[in-house]
Amino acid sequence: MANEPNAKIRRWADLIGEAEMQAYAKAKFGESIGLGARPALLNIDTTNNFVDPAYAMCAGRDDVLTGNIVRVTEAFRRLGLPIYYSRRDDRSHPKKRGVWNLKLGTAGTYEYAEDPMADQWPAAYAPRKEDVVVLKNKPSPFFGTPLESWLRYDGVDSLVVIGISTSGCVRAGVTDAFNHNFRVTVIEDCCGDRSPTAHRANLFDMDMKMADVEPLDAVLATLSARFGGQAAAQ
Repeated sequence: MANEPNAKIRRWADLIGEAEMQAYAKAKFGESIGLGARPALLNIDTTNNFVDPAYAMCAGRDDVLTGNIVRVTEAFRRLGLPIYYSRRDDRSHPKKRGVWNLKLGTAGTYEYAEDPMADQWPAAYAPRKEDVVVLKNKPSPFFGTPLESWLRYDGVDSLVVIGISTSGCVRAGVTDAFNHNFRVTVIEDCCGDRSPTAHRANLFDMDMKMADVEPLDAVLATLSARFGGQAAAQ
């Protein structure tokens, strides 16, 4: 068949039909990007506000998800590769919240705007002093922040992206990383969303157009094979 879908397209057969797969194959979507010489982990917004069910914005509290985030974080630490975290900047002033005031009915609440615990991370995978924390006020960790400059200075050419929510801040961050010509891998079982439907659909679209979407075990195996010897030599 002239436009036979490749394996990366075929893996989404439970989500899209044969005609759609043929359309993606015809346009040659879904090629593999791979990792470059120096990947960094980018953990997007896995703070209490988004993982603790006590918060209205929770989108990903799951013991499996938490365990997976711990696993990939520990792997990057073991391999001596950089880790970046993003979280919301101060939103106590309504002007800093901007159009969130119009879109979110909770934007003016204590929980959303002032609770000091909302933007802290669970201890199991919280940032350490050697990690970089990016403060942002819009979905993408690149928008209005120095993140790209810091990554370039750090010699980073690839991002392994995890976080919450898949259809919101993760998608926005992946789009901007791609726009800045970073190679991007999204770990599908290290991302969470309020909607399983939105989660799956956005993973598919990112896999076709902007990133490699891979399971955690495959990413860990690649990292170990590529960078394990480097870590042993340090």
